[in-house]
Amino acid sequence: MGSRNAKILIALVVLCAVGGGIYVAVAATGPSGTQTDQQPVATDVLDQADLLVRAVDPKQPTLNGGVFEVDDGKVHRGGDLSCERVYYAAGGGICMGVAPSGVDYTAIVFNESMEAKHTIPLQGLPSRARVSEDGKYGAMTVFVTGDSYLESSTAFSTRTYVVDMATGRVIKQLEQSSVTKEGKPFDAVDFNFWGITFDPTDSNRFYATLGTGEHHYLVEGTISGQELKVLRDGVECPSLSPDGKQIAYKSRVGHSDRWHLRVLDVATLKDHAVAETRSVDDQAEWLNDTTLAYSDGTNVYTVPADGSGEEQLLVRDASSPVRLEEPLIGKAR
Repeated sequence: MGSRNAKILIALVVLCAVGGGIYVAVAATGPSGTQTDQQPVATDVLDQADLLVRAVDPKQPTLNGGVFEVDDGKVHRGGDLSCERVYYAAGGGICMGVAPSGVDYTAIVFNESMEAKHTIPLQGLPSRARVSEDGKYGAMTVFVTGDSYLESSTAFSTRTYVVDMATGRVIKQLEQSSVTKEGKPFDAVDFNFWGITFDPTDSNRFYATLGTGEHHYLVEGTISGQELKVLRDGVECPSLSPDGKQIAYKSRVGHSDRWHLRVLDVATLKDHAVAETRSVDDQAEWLNDTTLAYSDGTNVYTVPADGSGEEQLLVRDASSPVRLEEPLIGKAR
């Protein structure tokens, strides 16, 4: 394997191990071994927003976890959904995880009553999920094996899809897009895309990460268009604030497999660090225009977006935090 391909393989395997879960081992255990009965525990810090989270067993964090709403410190189970990654907005959600077979992966599109509407087979390990603010579009990133440029059937590369939430139909795949950088066509055999975030003021527009070599570019595109534009380097798993003016993202520390959270201004692309100093491999969520929520893989934390203050534990034994505009599960009951 060439040195460039070796670096790609190492980087993607690390990214998959945390973001997508070490699913090969999990799926091999069969249906009974893919789900945890763990329940999240809210702290007294949770007075900023209602949250939807996915339960985590700290000893086996890659198992499918039940979906729970944390409302005023009270934890409610959301039906029978169990996921590795969950997201919800405007009456619809996406639950990605191991299928009941225990060997396949699926995404379930569900409604505000936490009932499944559509099931989408996934051709790889679930990693990231998002739903546009108006509930029109969903986005999913999975990791697949066997791409020829990686020269190994055990290596990983990404596939990132946009889904019509009303029908469950895949309407876009980022890997089929053209890319421009500094006004010129930009292409490489090792392109990988992940971590879509939709513009809350215009769901047709989105941002994502383009990985190539040792670069991780922030790209901008539209659902209706086929071209992605490179904006800057060093941005992974972008997440737009509710007002669409800021992007939280994870920034790689040197050439290591560690990341720190940072926030950039969309208009100027200038950025700053937040007070969380531990490595965070997550696509952060905004509780409001000034506060972030994110997971270290087993717990959910919060930190001010402006770099002040310090991180605080929000929900124990949970990941995949989603800000809710109003109570969801209690409403369904």
